[in-house]
Amino acid sequence: MIFSGVILSALLTLLLCDCAQSRRVECKTDCCSFVEGFPLRLRELRSAYKEIQKFYESNDDLEPLLNEDIKHNINSPYGCHVMNEILHFYLETILPTALQKNPLKHSTTPIDSIGNIFQELKRDMVKCKRYFSCQNPFEVNSLKNSYEKMKEKGVYKAMGELDLLFRYIEQYLASKRVKH
Repeated sequence: MIFSGVILSALLTLLLCDCAQSRRVECKTDCCSFVEGFPLRLRELRSAYKEIQKFYESNDDLEPLLNEDIKHNINSPYGCHVMNEILHFYLETILPTALQKNPLKHSTTPIDSIGNIFQELKRDMVKCKRYFSCQNPFEVNSLKNSYEKMKEKGVYKAMGELDLLFRYIEQYLASKRVKH
């Protein structure tokens, strides 16, 4: 069940924007703390990904996997289901395949780190389902079908777009932060 120059530029912009910065909020629930603490996890994700990003982006010459439809679905009233499905897809398919096909033996640690944070994120998303006011479920089959059509290059595409997935996750969780 349950996530290039232009992308790099967008990533740098997000790192500098207010939504990526941690701010103090008095949380009374674990779910609020999870959402408010996400910028720290996001920095950890981006740091781990930076170690392997060039390899995956240099092997990616395919159309986007994480397209505008995914972004739209993440920002919809059923975004928590979308996040859950995409995280599941990355945890069960993408990251294990990346580890298997990994010619850069030193990069298993960043992939493991991303997987561990995704695992925690998925657990917390499920635990906080009510906090996110989830509605209709997301159907991840179109994402999986696109990935399968890419055959062996699909893992490069999916791993090459992790920064985009990080941004989608960040935008979704930032939209759930306590407003002042």
